Amino acid sequence: MEYFSQYPFIAQDKHAKSLSFFCKDEVVSLTKDIMNELKKIARSEKRDVRISMHQSPASDLHNMIILQQKGAYVRPHKHLIKAEAYQLIEGTQAVFIFDETGQVIRRCDMSLERNFLCRFEKNHYHMSIPTSDLVIFHESKIGPFIREGDSIFAPWAPSGDNKESVKMFMDNLLGMQPGI
Repeated sequence: MEYFSQYPFIAQDKHAKSLSFFCKDEVVSLTKDIMNELKKIARSEKRDVRISMHQSPASDLHNMIILQQKGAYVRPHKHLIKAEAYQLIEGTQAVFIFDETGQVIRRCDMSLERNFLCRFEKNHYHMSIPTSDLVIFHESKIGPFIREGDSIFAPWAPSGDNKESVKMFMDNLLGMQPGI
């Protein structure tokens, strides 16, 4: 299926593991109409989707608009040389920062009314969990993306293969008091 056909500067990334798009132009601005198209794609495909505002995985700075739906699971992971920042655009999510053993050291409940920006340094296991039907956020970090070794997945977290263990893991995290 052809996506974003009315926006020729947006092209699908056929090499990505998830449904992803790149912006081909050097100067990019995203409109509400593009965000609405992103939501329409997520609904029709019944999956999460992202637009990378940078031109390629080799870019020095990565800015991604990520749409995740409630129940989405991205295994906790860390980057050895990359700090990250999340800026909320729509919806709500809980961001968890973990120590090496899997203990939560920080929970940030993100909403447009309260915490709309969360930044954390490199070498911290982290994950976000959508708490609204969908969440759209801007993720920013340095590039380039290196497929092998860019993300180190937490050995203490479910891999994602067993839906029941993932649900229990996320429910347990969401049951913790905010502000930890």
